[in-house]
Amino acid sequence: MSLKKILITGASSGFGKIAAQTLALNGYIVFATMRNIKGSNAQYANELELWAKDNRVELRVLELDVTSDESIASAKENVLNSTNGSIDVVINNAGIFSGGLIESFTIDDYKKIYEVNVFGAVRVANAFLPVLRQQKAGLLIQVSSVLGRVVIPFGGVYDSSKFALEAISESLYYELKPLGVDVSIIEPGPFSTELIQKVLQPSNQVVATEYGVTAKLMGSYYENYTQQMQDPNLPNKPQDVADHILKLVETPNGKRPLRVVVDKVTGGVAEVINETASKVQESILRDFGLSELIINVEN
Repeated sequence: MSLKKILITGASSGFGKIAAQTLALNGYIVFATMRNIKGSNAQYANELELWAKDNRVELRVLELDVTSDESIASAKENVLNSTNGSIDVVINNAGIFSGGLIESFTIDDYKKIYEVNVFGAVRVANAFLPVLRQQKAGLLIQVSSVLGRVVIPFGGVYDSSKFALEAISESLYYELKPLGVDVSIIEPGPFSTELIQKVLQPSNQVVATEYGVTAKLMGSYYENYTQQMQDPNLPNKPQDVADHILKLVETPNGKRPLRVVVDKVTGGVAEVINETASKVQESILRDFGLSELIINVEN
């Protein structure tokens, strides 16, 4: 049996980098993609290529900007040309984080966040799903967040982008299941990764001065959150996400769960929501005569 070929976005750092390395070390052919591999991410790209050479694994770094149709098309061509036209797993990991008062985010701020977290994932999926459908097998992994299931104050814009990704991904699960293509959503909780360090700040900072007590609450929240992320004993480790991605890749087609929570801090909350929502969705599907689309649950 040929080795599975895997493409992952946002592999310059964080979950993406660790997952790419974990998959490569387990014998898979990995296309680790990121934007600006000749520019702002040149160091990350070079380090990953050197790591692959030192570890003698099949990992290739490719340029892919999820906000660019042309970049995705070019990456797709490069991948398929080197794999005789096939791909087994596509992992939408690229994302940006944001925080602040809802009113302080401009429409342009929203667009920047959605362009990556929502539209970027859709672009990549739309590019590669025709290949998976033609193969009648494959896996699309969407890296979402626990904040795609619960809402926290001062995180509403980011949360909303992950809620959107969750809805799109679940719909894809139903639509692709009869065609032999699996969709799984990874829902990480709070992790200390580069994503947290690169927060997109809202453009209208002045409005915070008009929020009084709420602004003070926000300041206290972020101070506590920063301390939590800097705690070396934080139970959530980025490798946990990579290990769950590996587990999904190695699970047989048709047996993969839709959602997997990866969170030792607040995961219980998301799991309760997922279990409850699954029961509701099961009822809806039965009522509409779509029992064959009922969601698999994680063992």
